[in-house]
Parts: sequence; structure tokens; C-alpha cells
Amino acid sequence: MKMVSKRKNAKALSGAVTALILVIASVIIALVVVGFAFGLFGAFSGQGTVSQVGTATLSTSGTLIVTLKNTGANTQVTGALVQGSSATVSGQTIISAGVTTYSIALSGSFTSSLSGLVGSTISLTLQLSNGQTVTVSAIVTS
Repeated sequence: MKMVSKRKNAKALSGAVTALILVIASVIIALVVVGFAFGLFGAFSGQGTVSQVGTATLSTSGTLIVTLKNTGANTQVTGALVQGSSATVSGQTIISAGVTTYSIALSGSFTSSLSGLVGSTISLTLQLSNGQTVTVSAIVTS
């Protein structure tokens, strides 16, 4: 009895085509991983980031004028820390997507110490409703 192999008639992908498909799939997977790692897919990431753009000013009366860039959904400033002292935010300051300049009224015990710092740069932290914090460098003005 003679056995006939059916392998000769079977059609399959050549080794070169298989290798090409694997290379293309690897490149696509690598691009997706890099995109998520660097936040290029804003719609799919949970939150954007809020960061300072340019120079901010903080008056001795407690008015902070700062330009912020928000790459995610709208969020609100809920509080601040000025030189280790807690500050209250007067009114609602909603940080919308994009680059916008905001005037944020801050009040607290820190205002009494600002008069001696006119002209110097201080660091303060804004607390946001989405759980993030933004460190802001501001020049103290009178």
C-alpha cells in the first residue's frame, strides 16, 4: 500500500510573508506602547496634566495671576499651599482645557509674610479637584 502525502497540495504562507507580518505587528504594538507612555492619546488616558506656562505673579494681597496649560478635562482649584501655609481659594476657579491665564484669589495667614518678599520668587502648590497638585513659581509683587 502506498501512502500519498497531502502536504504537497496544501497552500501556506511563505516564510518571508510570515516574517513581514510579524515585523509590522511588532512596530504597531511598539507605537501604541510609546503613545500611551508619553500621553499622546489624551482621549484614552485617565487624566491630563496641568502645568504652569510662563511667569506667575502673587500680590501681597493674595491675588495669584498664572497661566496654566491643561491637557485633560476641566478641573477646579480647591486649595493652595504658600510657603508651607495653607491658603483658602476664594470663589470657583475652573481650569479648562488648553492654555489660559487665571486670576486666583488666595487668603490665609501667609499674606502677612509676603510684604517682606516683594521682588523675590516663591514656590506655591495648587491643589486640584481631580487629586493632582501643580507647583507654581511666582514673583511677589506689591
